[in-house]
Amino acid sequence: MATSTPHPPTDRHSRGGTQDERLARTGVLALKGGPAVTGTPTVASGIATKIWVLAALCWVATFAAVVLGADAHGHHDVVLEESTLSWPVRLAVFAAAWQVMIGAMMLPSTIPMLELFWTVSARRPRPAAARTALVAPYLLIWLGFAGLALAGDAAVHRAVDTWEWLADREGLILGATLVLAGAFQFSSLKKACLAACRSPLSMMWEHYGRGVRSAWRLGVHHALFCLGCCWALMLVMFATGAGSLAWMLLLTALMVGEKVTTWGSRIVTPTGIAFIAAGVTLCAVAMLFPQ
Repeated sequence: MATSTPHPPTDRHSRGGTQDERLARTGVLALKGGPAVTGTPTVASGIATKIWVLAALCWVATFAAVVLGADAHGHHDVVLEESTLSWPVRLAVFAAAWQVMIGAMMLPSTIPMLELFWTVSARRPRPAAARTALVAPYLLIWLGFAGLALAGDAAVHRAVDTWEWLADREGLILGATLVLAGAFQFSSLKKACLAACRSPLSMMWEHYGRGVRSAWRLGVHHALFCLGCCWALMLVMFATGAGSLAWMLLLTALMVGEKVTTWGSRIVTPTGIAFIAAGVTLCAVAMLFPQ
């Protein structure tokens, strides 16, 4: 069933609207290269540049960690079984590595929403506080996902340690993860969340309000839709390991392509088919050639 995406209201506010709504539409025009409303601060391109620079720095940090061998401290296997650090330190290092990975992979896809919000909040009191309140839930919710994934991986490790049959066929774990991620590409939840992520103006119109508290609520909605859209792909990233640059590049391209580009909706189905085929292949190899 087709997912209904909220549209801006069609009453007098859509024709003229409040200053905040006019500024929001200005952000959309800026994204499309259209004209800006006279007197509106030119902030959208500035935040986009900063986001790309920050994402690039996260990629540089990731490459450096791989070259220096420090990426192992962010790998789930090392965190759970091999690290000699104390638990508080190893969890802190894992959280830091995960946030750098989120910065590299996910930040580019947030640019449309951040450009809109930066434009709208430019003339509001305390814009820095509101902007921080928008971004903080995004980082916290993805960090919470990492914690849940690590807890789930701990359960998988216990199963492998106690079940010899599975220990001889560990390829089933990544294979099943790929099949799960591929199947999720066809789900109604994926379609609904992707539609919301691709319509930042609709989300702004529905959830935007003045002040830090409203910015926090908008940030939570934005983060949850992003999580709903990308959690399965990021689970693949978790399963392959934080230092797997090839998977990072592939999954980043897929997530940014799906959420930001005009052709993004056309790659959802092929991605699902490819992931299911790869997962089934890995599972078959694991079953036919146990270790």
